[in-house]
Formats: sequence, structure tokens, C-alpha cells
Amino acid sequence: MKKILTSTITTMLLLTNIYAETTTCDAVDTVNTSITSLTTAVEGQQVLVSKLSDDIGVMADRIGTMADKIVATETLLANTLIVLTGNADLGTSSSSTNSVVLTSPLDGSSVSKTTPPTIELSSSATTYLLYASNEPTFSDATTISLYIVSAASLSTSWNQVVNFSGTNTDVYIAVKSIDANNQISSLSNGVKLTWQ
Repeated sequence: MKKILTSTITTMLLLTNIYAETTTCDAVDTVNTSITSLTTAVEGQQVLVSKLSDDIGVMADRIGTMADKIVATETLLANTLIVLTGNADLGTSSSSTNSVVLTSPLDGSSVSKTTPPTIELSSSATTYLLYASNEPTFSDATTISLYIVSAASLSTSWNQVVNFSGTNTDVYIAVKSIDANNQISSLSNGVKLTWQ
């Protein structure tokens, strides 16, 4: 009986030992492979998240730049609308038959405070009302008008434009031409002049 019991225990130990070693090695290899794969996947995800974070930062900078450009464009459009709506005859029939365009100086020109620019009108009129304003709207509160009959009278009156602009770095001008029948045109386009 003792011999049978010892033989049975030995057989069980051998079978357990063989089974345990085979199972343990396979299980450890599987776990090691899984851990290695998981580590690699986590590291890859960390790299992707870091890159995504950088890309989001670059995209935010680009959106900020684009927003600034949109605001600048909207400001230009608003200023243009203000200038256009400041023309009382805009869109009326009198505007097309009795209108004038200020062709010189050009918008954005630099001018001297001591010498007036050459004023040229589309109607070739030499007599006109010169409007000077600190704002592109030419509203009554921010505008003066001067009666000009020649280049000499423009030179005489230019100092009033300079004094009116004060410490501003630029001034807006527009004209209303006066024809031989003393008919006054609608207000011309506004031109922004910058002091030299």
C-alpha cells in the first residue's frame, strides 16, 4: 500500500510538474507579448497625442491670424460703406447727371502742409467747393468747406485745411464742382491724404 501510494504521488507530481511548466511558460510568454504590445501601443498613442496637441496649437494660431484678417476686411468694408453713404446723392438720378469725381490727388497720397496738391476733377471744372474732414464720413461737425476758383485761391486756402486737421496725421478731401450756370454737383468721392 505504501508503495502504491508513493508511486501515485510521484506520478501526480510528475504530471503536475510537466503540466505546470508547459502552462507557465506559455502563459508568461503570452503575458510578456501582451505587455510589450500594450507598452508599444501606449507609447505610440502618447506620440500621437503630443503631435495632435502641437497641431492644435498651430491651427489656433492660424485661426487667430485669419480672424484678424477678417476683422481688418470688415473694417475696410465698413469705412467704404460710410464714405459711400455720406454722399447725399448716391443712388439718385441727380447723381448720374450732376456728379463729379476727384481724379487727383489719389487716395493715400502724401501731401505737404505748405504746398497744396493739384486738384483735378472729372468735369474739368476750375470752380468748386473743397471739403476737408478729419473723418471719411464728411459729417457737418467734422468738415469744413472752402470756395475755390483757381489754383491761386487753393494755395491761399490750403492753410485753413492744415489748421483744421490739427494734430491728425491725415485729412480727407472731397469736392462739389460748380459749373458755368452755378449748378453745384453732388459730393465727389473722398480721398484720404497723409501729411508728409
